[in-house]
Amino acid sequence: MSESRGFLYVATGERHLGETLASIRSLRAVMPHASVVVFTDLPSAVPADLRAEVRVLREPSHSFMDKIAPLLETPFERTVFLDTDTILCEPVDDLFDLLERFELAVAHAPLRHDRPFLSPNCFVELNTGVMAYRPTSAVRTLIDRWRAVYEQEVAATGRKDSDQPAFRQAAWEVETSLYILPSEYNLRTVMPATTGRVRVRIVHGRDPDMLRIVREVNASRSLRVFVPRLRDLHPAGFRVLSPVGGAAFGLLGSVIAMWNGLEAGLRQAKRRLFGP
Repeated sequence: MSESRGFLYVATGERHLGETLASIRSLRAVMPHASVVVFTDLPSAVPADLRAEVRVLREPSHSFMDKIAPLLETPFERTVFLDTDTILCEPVDDLFDLLERFELAVAHAPLRHDRPFLSPNCFVELNTGVMAYRPTSAVRTLIDRWRAVYEQEVAATGRKDSDQPAFRQAAWEVETSLYILPSEYNLRTVMPATTGRVRVRIVHGRDPDMLRIVREVNASRSLRVFVPRLRDLHPAGFRVLSPVGGAAFGLLGSVIAMWNGLEAGLRQAKRRLFGP
């Protein structure tokens, strides 16, 4: 490929490849002429009609480690990497335009991890599921450092639950021109999120009906607050700050707490009757 702009996916195993194919279809719906490259261990399972270049990923570890090395093999001058569980709602040509000014662009992760960090508290984790970058010398050094730190963490702790702490350390250690994307370019649906006055461009999460999620998040352009489950509105994790709203939510919170208790009881009964 000689194109200067394109999208890169890394997908191992049937589940993640299936998600990737759905993501590419959403991309084709909004950016039909986009260039796409897919690194996968199941190359024959990528349909030709998706018009994606396929590169074989050999001996995958089926962990976050798999996605790091292929970032260095991008055939593009400007790349947007997307996790498998992303859906594009709108064109994102502007991510490539952003790379005229910056080397790397990612959004903040919506939560913090329980690791000790060398960086200041205010230099927080970044979500690596949507990443626009130019493979400059500095960015390549950062990616190499990210992989090394993640390998060290896995070897020392056995924890493979997230690559974001390692990325945070690498981004702190390696100087790049870094831009922080707003939430509408990486709206995580597995935890509470907010956006407003704009359409969400990229939805990032899992649901049996992701197209329904897309319709919901872009149903209006007013300020929107999203929660993945009703139980997330429990008073321990949700507050209304105005006095009147707080009092009203106190009543609603009692109802939600009762529902959460009932739901937990039903789950336990289901496990007793039908097994895990």
